[in-house]
Amino acid sequence: MTGSRSIGAVDRATGFNFPLRLPRMSPIPELRFEGVVLAAGRSLRMRTDKANLAWADGERLWQRQWRILGEAGIARRWLSVRADQAWVPADVAVVRDAVPDAGPLAGMLAAGAAGDGTHVVVLAVDLPEVSVEWVRGLMTRAKPGAGVVGRWADGTYEPLAALYPRGWLEEWRAAFGGAAHPPGLQALLRTRAGAGSVAIIPLGAEHKGWFRNANTPDDLRLSTKLPPGESSPD
Repeated sequence: MTGSRSIGAVDRATGFNFPLRLPRMSPIPELRFEGVVLAAGRSLRMRTDKANLAWADGERLWQRQWRILGEAGIARRWLSVRADQAWVPADVAVVRDAVPDAGPLAGMLAAGAAGDGTHVVVLAVDLPEVSVEWVRGLMTRAKPGAGVVGRWADGTYEPLAALYPRGWLEEWRAAFGGAAHPPGLQALLRTRAGAGSVAIIPLGAEHKGWFRNANTPDDLRLSTKLPPGESSPD
């Protein structure tokens, strides 16, 4: 049977009687996820390009984040890098900041401009312990026009392992895409949360390992097993 079922209609396939007319369901908008690994930072505290450093089993930091996005089911991905980061493989899609050194938002806006999906999952290269389970959790909470982000008890967000609707990125790009010093992500997320368009994942002690930054040589030494022949930056 097709369309609405009328009173007393019997579904021949199941034998069930439908006593009420059932309305047609509105189609659920399709969500299409894309991802970007933010790796364009200058790594001043690391004193070398941390994106290309090895982590744990020898996997490069950028490669790990690229893999995490892929394992979460995100096929269309970009690596946000500077033009002078010559180590990027030729088969990896890249985006460039419209304004160099304008912070992570610049890479996010570049990814938003490059794609046509409904949402972009953002993953910073210096959060090497974020899990694929976290990324999948962001995606399962996604809704049209809404973002998903973790927030600590003190109100601080984790904006660089979060999910953003592409519409936000388009709005932000139009507002300050060419700014050398755009607004911070904490402020932008507070504004969106105040408007009720953010799904908040409360963060606690069990999440601290996932969000530990690798910004300095000491940070990297805590969990890193370097490949043969490599040394930690000093």
